[in-house]
Amino acid sequence: MPPAPDADTRPRRSLLYVPASSRRMVAKAAIRGADILVLDLEDGVHPSHKVSAREGLRDCRAALAGGALAALRINPPDGAIGRADLEAAAGAGFDAVVLPKAESAATIRAARDILGRQTPLWLMIETARGAAGAFDLARLAGVEGLVFGAADYRLSVGSRSRHDEADLLFVRQRILLAARAAGILCWDAPWFAFRDLEGLRRSARRAAVAGFDGKSAVHPAQVPVIHEAFAPTAGERAWAERVVRAMEQAGARGVAVVELDGELLEELHLRQARRLLAR
Repeated sequence: MPPAPDADTRPRRSLLYVPASSRRMVAKAAIRGADILVLDLEDGVHPSHKVSAREGLRDCRAALAGGALAALRINPPDGAIGRADLEAAAGAGFDAVVLPKAESAATIRAARDILGRQTPLWLMIETARGAAGAFDLARLAGVEGLVFGAADYRLSVGSRSRHDEADLLFVRQRILLAARAAGILCWDAPWFAFRDLEGLRRSARRAAVAGFDGKSAVHPAQVPVIHEAFAPTAGERAWAERVVRAMEQAGARGVAVVELDGELLEELHLRQARRLLAR
């Protein structure tokens, strides 16, 4: 959806996850080119390093300073580790906090109470229960984005698929629709076969065409591929430029509907074309 007039209009095509326990990766994260860096306290950190990773949170946040947005993914907030993560995150200066396995409105409200009202929440929809309740969760106060997590979702529904994404079509559309109905951002799931850049390109392109704002990345090499996939193709850009030109000329004549290449165009096509050109 188009941003509000006073919104931050930086691109949000790629979310690169960086383990908070690896100071080497954190130090290099800012030069990886991602639009959003997600400092990870959850799956990327071994249980034995959870406490030390949390204790280094502010140093890690300072290392991520730069052009990219910096978000923090905590452990599930309904557990003791997640609550401690929230307390440490409060006032740490992250642009958003990512709540994994979002399912409960009460848990999300409690997390917001700990963090304060100024920190946006991005909810990871990655279970059957979370997907079923996505429309209600997306409308909660403080929630500004949904992030699809395919691996845990597959586990929760018993899917045996790995790289064929046919089993994800319905839930992807449901999560995207929930986000758009609430007027918030939405990111697609990562492509875990990080050496398979062609597979990533196809997956990211499908997400871009469907309407997602961007896609999660599990490896720095995936970032430029995601950015390319979300950029308009030469054909799309040429179409959009012709639509803008035709509609602006029609508007100058007081005409609302015009024909271009056998297709009837109206105001909605002009908005679509301008949005495409703005990416």
